[in-house]
Amino acid sequence: MTAHHRDEVITVPRDEYEALKAEVRRLRRELGRQQALLAIMDNAANPGRLRTFTRDELAAEWGISG
Repeated sequence: MTAHHRDEVITVPRDEYEALKAEVRRLRRELGRQQALLAIMDNAANPGRLRTFTRDELAAEWGISG
């Protein structure tokens, strides 16, 4: 771990921090849905190219626990 100078450290209120974490989770889910929809549409246009993911693979890609 590196030492920080006092002017490089900030303090964020816990409620704001938790709100930011929730927003990141929401955005990741939204992006995952968009990617899934694009994959479905691509597969409809080009049958046979669909990739199947396991639950653990999806959780890892979306940054959530499985």
